[in-house]
Amino acid sequence: MWDYFTPNEITWYQWRLDGGRAYLRKNGEEWRLAFIAGTYMEVLPDSGGPEPVEQPGNAEVAFAVGKGKKIALRPHFAKQPYLITVRNEIRLLPGAEAHFTVALPPLLRFELEDGTVLAEKQLFNLSPTWFGDKESGNLCLSLPLKLDPQCKGEVETLKSTDGNTGIDTLSRTSECKSLIHCDIMVRNSTKNELDLKRLAIFTDLMSIYEQHGMLLGDTVLIDTTSEGGLRMSVDEGTHRSRKKVHEGNKSGLSELLVRRGMNFLKVITGM
Repeated sequence: MWDYFTPNEITWYQWRLDGGRAYLRKNGEEWRLAFIAGTYMEVLPDSGGPEPVEQPGNAEVAFAVGKGKKIALRPHFAKQPYLITVRNEIRLLPGAEAHFTVALPPLLRFELEDGTVLAEKQLFNLSPTWFGDKESGNLCLSLPLKLDPQCKGEVETLKSTDGNTGIDTLSRTSECKSLIHCDIMVRNSTKNELDLKRLAIFTDLMSIYEQHGMLLGDTVLIDTTSEGGLRMSVDEGTHRSRKKVHEGNKSGLSELLVRRGMNFLKVITGM
């Protein structure tokens, strides 16, 4: 679904994207492209493409002109951080860990083989939300779901949802091949308690991989520091043998922190 291919001339192709759609038609050096963004809370597992279709329906068509034979629909992380909310405020005691699994909507780009971008669109429309204080905060894309943590030794039960109205959507997203599935681990390494309600996930360093048609992101590690702040890092070890479809910035964590300023340590959880 994410590989480069050579489209036939004057033929419309579509990608089914779990409730969203993408369309493409080539005519010489003219490219016609269209997207239909889905709704995250109404996501349905249905992915595939490219496949020939008659017309892109009522989708707004954009035009691009450029040389190229092969093209691909490629997934990337959004340009803004993703804002994750937990269902209830969590108090992490010293030495405790909380794990989360989240499916992030990608930014989709039609790219020629040389990397030229012809068009791009966020797969699902997410609400922009300011997170953090006025000086060091960030404009984020807020996921409408509220997540439950997975803790060591926890046994799942049928009643574990406890009224979480988004549980059906959460279950469906786990099967969606157009979403980026990521693990998040928050660790409290200090001697003080840590209250956790929302997390801003900065994806600068993260890569995207493909395995059995599923998109996987690097594991996000958030840990407390001895100064009372928070540090975010990325663990790509579990995905090294998998096909990479998006390369994260390899500048390193220290450069990322310098670029954002030292307040970044506290912005991660809006402290």
